[in-house]
Amino acid sequence: MNNQYKVGQHVKVRVTGVQPYGAFVETPDNTEGLIHISEVMDDYVHNIKKLLSEGQIVKAKILSIDHEGKLNLSLKDNDYFKNYERKKSKRSVLEEIEETEVYGFQTLKERLPKWVKQSKQQ
Repeated sequence: MNNQYKVGQHVKVRVTGVQPYGAFVETPDNTEGLIHISEVMDDYVHNIKKLLSEGQIVKAKILSIDHEGKLNLSLKDNDYFKNYERKKSKRSVLEEIEETEVYGFQTLKERLPKWVKQSKQQ
């Protein structure tokens, strides 16, 4: 087992393969690891291939090291993926319009100031 790595340490890894359940990675010294799909971000990840691709280099946190020296990693502390999550959580004010509401020029004119105020709060 490689004693070079410690749990909690951040390391740069290169993605060597992407599967529906996670991404296989490798450190510069060829230590293998896995980033499980649940460790990419706090939000639900529908398709990991939209976030990670083969050859991509990312900074990951070591969660555990198995008896063979393979790393279990997380991207939840990675600023890029945190920012991606924040952008995704912002919703359009148009999503808040209920389907039962009546649309028309007067209704939009009345609602526009409220929508502008809501967008500035997010």
